[in-house]
Amino acid sequence: MLAHHRGALILAVVLSLFGAALGLAQPMVINEIISRIGQEPVNLLIWALVGLLLLSSVASAAQIYVMTRTAESAVLSTRQDLLGRLLRLPIPFYDSHRSGDLVTRLGSDTTLVRSAFTGGLVDAIGGVATMAGAIVLMALIDPLMLGIVLGVVSVALIAVTTTSRFIQRYTTKAQESVGALGAGMDRALLALRTIRATGSQELIEDDLRTDADAAYQQGLKIARVEALLYPATGLAMQGSFLVVLGVGGARVASGTISVADLVSFVLYLFMVSRPLGSIFGAVTTIRQAMGALQRIQEILAEEPESSDGTVATPAHSLAFRDVSFSYDDKEQVLQEVSFEVAAGSKTAIVGPSGSGKSTILALLERFYDPITGQIQLGEQDMAGLTRASIREVIGLVEQEAAVLAGSVRENLQLGAANADDERCWWALDQVNLRSRFENSSGLDTVLGDRGVSLSGGQRQRLALARMLLMDTPILLLDEPTSAVDSRNEQLILDAIDTSAQGRTLVIVAHRLSTVTDADRIIVMDAGHVVGVGTHQQLLASNQLYQDLATRQLLS
Repeated sequence: MLAHHRGALILAVVLSLFGAALGLAQPMVINEIISRIGQEPVNLLIWALVGLLLLSSVASAAQIYVMTRTAESAVLSTRQDLLGRLLRLPIPFYDSHRSGDLVTRLGSDTTLVRSAFTGGLVDAIGGVATMAGAIVLMALIDPLMLGIVLGVVSVALIAVTTTSRFIQRYTTKAQESVGALGAGMDRALLALRTIRATGSQELIEDDLRTDADAAYQQGLKIARVEALLYPATGLAMQGSFLVVLGVGGARVASGTISVADLVSFVLYLFMVSRPLGSIFGAVTTIRQAMGALQRIQEILAEEPESSDGTVATPAHSLAFRDVSFSYDDKEQVLQEVSFEVAAGSKTAIVGPSGSGKSTILALLERFYDPITGQIQLGEQDMAGLTRASIREVIGLVEQEAAVLAGSVRENLQLGAANADDERCWWALDQVNLRSRFENSSGLDTVLGDRGVSLSGGQRQRLALARMLLMDTPILLLDEPTSAVDSRNEQLILDAIDTSAQGRTLVIVAHRLSTVTDADRIIVMDAGHVVGVGTHQQLLASNQLYQDLATRQLLS
């Protein structure tokens, strides 16, 4: 992170050295003032001391601003890298990670990294420079007393460095617990109505309290380590001061050093002790930041979804050739599936739950790649095409239609950023939603989180309108009428018929009534294709389809 801000860091180091030089000069001037009192005028020396104090304050303020600004820049670039990676990781990554934990890494983890700059490096850089200069000047005054001071300080420094390793470890675990808490809260808020309806608030609250308590316990461990570190630092400094007063007083009495030299030495000791305390604190802060940074690096180390391949040419046909697929490399969800979707046709995929219907759509969008076999877009093998270009040809309306918090216009423009208001109203007309928003605030109508202010059917139709604006040659629909009543079902079917004009449609359906007019129906069972034909053909020849139709009163 520091390597990206070399210019600012060099400036900070220069200011630090300048400030250290000004600070180190002050005891030398005081030494001269004490030595000259009663013998020579000291007015100029006093004004020189005042000037050194003012310049030192200005240099310190400038250094703090540079480092704080650098901290904000570093955190900004880290957050930009992190959010860019989070939006581009392969879909299987999200299957094994909770969204709330990922959001925590973007928020609280990066905040801890900022504290390393503002609460650690700001003090440490200037402190090291001041300490180095003070130690050199103390050596010139009295090497013996310096040796005693360095002995005490070295013991404290070794203790702090060793113990601070525990802080990094505990911080990593604490942030993991905070991530689990965020993920649990995210899950609870998404299912809040279900939780209220089932009266399970206390059960969910107990789970969240467990995660909060885990973070608390890790925080206590950090507090125990810090409780040992800071008194140890203070004890080392107080011990050094008392030793210097005792030994220094004896050496003044014996005439080895002068009173002015002892005063200067004590002032330099303060210059060592004050930044040393800050450095010890910085070590702790940076260790905490390293624990958080470890979690950030875990995400940045993940490879984003591959963008390799050639650009897909617009096509209207699809084909599966002996495709097999597994989510976990254990149980195969699809086994040697083969079928074709003709250009401009309406093809339905039906079958019992868990038969692999939605997985086929996920493979067509290249959210996943098949283990074996080939998927063709027109005459092209999808494995050699870029995912972005595939998704420009194949649009998807998911079963749980995604509606983002924001305006209707923002939702419609997700896939067509340049769509003007006229095009947006056209798309709403196609899915019979104009009146729903026209009577409110039009395209500026604000939709609640996940479209809570819309019915299930309205969410589906809004998602379909969004796909119409993308104007893809092929459109995939996953259970478009699974959660709507018969009236909304008919509205969605009418919208689908409208959207089908000039497009190839692939519909995953649970209700056979929605696909009886399909040009071809593919019947799936346990990952296999067990039948292909029209509604009438399958009623006459396929036992599974007959059973499905009978249960749904279609035969």
